[in-house]
Amino acid sequence: MARRLVKRPRPLPQSRGFAIWCGVLTATLATAWPAAAALTITPLFLSSITGASNAAQVERAINDAIDNIESLYTNSGDVSIVFTRASGGFLGQSEAADYTISYPGYVATLMAVSETEPLNTILSAAVAHLALGNMPGSGGSVLVTSADARVALGFSTATGCFDNTGTFNSSCGQAYDGVVTISNSNPFNYGTTPVAGEYSAIGAMEHEIDEILGGGGQGSVLNEIADGQTSFDDDVGVLDLYRYSAPGVPSFTTSGSASSYLSVDGGKTDIVCFNQNSAGDMADFCTNNNVQSAFSETGIVPVYNVYSPEYAMLESIGYNGVPEPASLVLLGSGLAGLTAVRRRRIRGASAPSGMS
Repeated sequence: MARRLVKRPRPLPQSRGFAIWCGVLTATLATAWPAAAALTITPLFLSSITGASNAAQVERAINDAIDNIESLYTNSGDVSIVFTRASGGFLGQSEAADYTISYPGYVATLMAVSETEPLNTILSAAVAHLALGNMPGSGGSVLVTSADARVALGFSTATGCFDNTGTFNSSCGQAYDGVVTISNSNPFNYGTTPVAGEYSAIGAMEHEIDEILGGGGQGSVLNEIADGQTSFDDDVGVLDLYRYSAPGVPSFTTSGSASSYLSVDGGKTDIVCFNQNSAGDMADFCTNNNVQSAFSETGIVPVYNVYSPEYAMLESIGYNGVPEPASLVLLGSGLAGLTAVRRRRIRGASAPSGMS
């Protein structure tokens, strides 16, 4: 049976989505992996968008966000997302479906993915240093969105859990991996040139798409723990595995006075700081000028490319980036070229049959 969690109002963070737990992924991994191709993100626009007076602007901004993300990752697979609009004190929010996988199973799967993509040096470093990071507690699991599980990790039976109305189906087997809602209550800039007093619609949609893919706030369970949802106490999100406060010192706390950052080499390299303010997602970023920032600013259009921390974030959870510039190649166990860069949940029922 599904259990929905109540969404709390947010002071205009880009996202504090929901998530759905659809069951358990048990490795082992399939032996054959498809050759690198292109990630395909297929949108479905509901009538709240298609019937709006500025429908063309909204749809173009969403398609621009999709085009950019598709251009950055080469995983062969389709991620389908329902897009809608609603009023409220937010810019964007997302609803996704999570599967659970044991920590040993997740490590084995990520290692197998890394072996097939030797040019993904972010992932190879992440895999090599997993033992230094956070792990689930006794009986706990790693939470993985349906899109991440299927497209990045290769679990073909990790289906979406949303139908073409954006309604959650606890038995999953649905066509859509998530729902993204864009606010119609706040001033948006739908283009690529910053406009004073307006938020970037493209940036907001890139943020939410990343969440469906498994990154950003969707990659942590700390907000649920902060909300007192004890069923999450022994679990971790995929980005919680890379949360550090110092070299060799993993961080897993809801304290607003703590500091933490994303690192794939055991804390030696601080790629970007994580947000610790529970008013926003704790796996979003603590700065205000990135796509995956927990809180947004007007008058900017954040950049999302191979130099962005969002790129390393998704590579670390199994997405394979386009060929990287030399400045992003890992040297040994350290990162080169990233040191200066700064940058929910509904719980579901049993796993789809045939998961292996």
